Amino acid sequence: MLKELVQLLQQKQMTIAAYESITGGLFSHYITNVPNASQVFLGSIVTYTNEIKIKVGHVSQSIITKYGVVSKETAEAMAFACQKQFNSDLAVSFTGNAGPGQLDNLPIGTGFATILFQNEATTFALTFNPNWSREQIKFATVTTIIKHLQQILEKEQGINSKKA
Repeated sequence: MLKELVQLLQQKQMTIAAYESITGGLFSHYITNVPNASQVFLGSIVTYTNEIKIKVGHVSQSIITKYGVVSKETAEAMAFACQKQFNSDLAVSFTGNAGPGQLDNLPIGTGFATILFQNEATTFALTFNPNWSREQIKFATVTTIIKHLQQILEKEQGINSKKA
């Protein structure tokens, strides 16, 4: 699945960067296991506390205060901050609650991920089984978004083919 994503990005001569919280660097780990990923993957920001999201990750404190760290708005702010820092063609961000307790009054297994492409943010609300382990929730979060990334790139490829 990731091999195909890296190949699609190579074909399109596009780059990607990630801003991870709930996934703790898992997306970056998986994509860097693919040969030649360095041609398309610029890097990632991994933050786990609100303070570091604000100081290092350049997410506005007002967004986190108003909407919560596990929110569509925070996921989008993370993606825009990531794209700005890396100057990538695509940016992907992950925020959520892998447990053990509620966060922002949201149950375990709740999250948001944003794919930023061509200045358009597409955010996905994620809900996984609250009885899953942290590892299962992280894995499901990453694999779900990888599928969405492929769909977005394939759709874009179809649009460009029709224009040619």
